[in-house]
Amino acid sequence: MKIESSWIFDCLPEDIYPHFFYSTMDDSYPIAFRLGIPKPLSCKVLEGEPKVGNTRQCTTDKGYIQQNIIELVENTKLVYQMNDSNVWCKNWVSFLQDSFILEAIDDNKTKVKRITEFRGVIHIPVFSTIALWFSLKQAHRYASKNWRRLSTETKNSRLSLVNS
Repeated sequence: MKIESSWIFDCLPEDIYPHFFYSTMDDSYPIAFRLGIPKPLSCKVLEGEPKVGNTRQCTTDKGYIQQNIIELVENTKLVYQMNDSNVWCKNWVSFLQDSFILEAIDDNKTKVKRITEFRGVIHIPVFSTIALWFSLKQAHRYASKNWRRLSTETKNSRLSLVNS
């Protein structure tokens, strides 16, 4: 199954791209996360540097999700695949891969397309697939809201340096 989301950010690709590797989400707690969906808290690259073969770790309020970075083109593309997790719903997932494609548009905007491909496990395919789709869609919305906030902060810092 596939989930596609896209957003327009009011910034350059280099303002948003680093936040896919290092970010802390806000303190809001949307209703979906109160229902037990793992709420993203932060992400980081365990080896320190984003590069193919390194591990991106997402921390949630329910545990961690580790992903191998399998493709990386700075400020343009990121692809990672889940390889480990201790989150309760990990037993529902047989495959999970995320792709981010960034496209500079106009003078100071970026289109970000996120594609999540996943498969539920065989012994509970219908239930797990529906639950995964809903959970991942909520995570897309929440993360994009935070990346928008973070990229705006980065853009404003960059502009204040240029103007000083």
